[in-house]
Amino acid sequence: MEAKQMMATAPQNKVISKWKGFVFLKERVTNMNKVIPLIAMLHSKFMQGRHWRKLERTTSQKIDHESPKFCLEDLIRLQLFKYADEVNEIVEGAQKESKIESSLIAISKTWDDQNFEFIEYKDTYMLGSMETIVEFVETQQMAIMTMMAQKEVEEFKEQGTKW
Repeated sequence: MEAKQMMATAPQNKVISKWKGFVFLKERVTNMNKVIPLIAMLHSKFMQGRHWRKLERTTSQKIDHESPKFCLEDLIRLQLFKYADEVNEIVEGAQKESKIESSLIAISKTWDDQNFEFIEYKDTYMLGSMETIVEFVETQQMAIMTMMAQKEVEEFKEQGTKW
């Protein structure tokens, strides 16, 4: 484009940018640029019913995410661009909760699979080697203490406290 043409269109752009239709469309595009990544985040495999309920409380709207009629338009209607930080926090929290839950399941399985060895001593029985058991206790105690310090543990606090 020649310099003359560029100078002629610059004033037009200023005029167009004040039109209600242009302002509306620009705002819609800006909002959609924020919403699309949020929708992708909500597709996370870590999102469970409790997380969707948290999103309902955040947006003050009912979200029937399990409905066969649930679609992109339903998510757009939520105006997620207004709640970007909250959506990020919910999805990241869901991921952290999943990690905590997996760790607690692994700890539980470890103890389900443990066998205590008893050795006959004189006229009674006593526990055999405790090395492996003590090692599990020490390792898992540290893991549980780390979990319990996280804010995402709330859903599993009772189970963590039990261990």
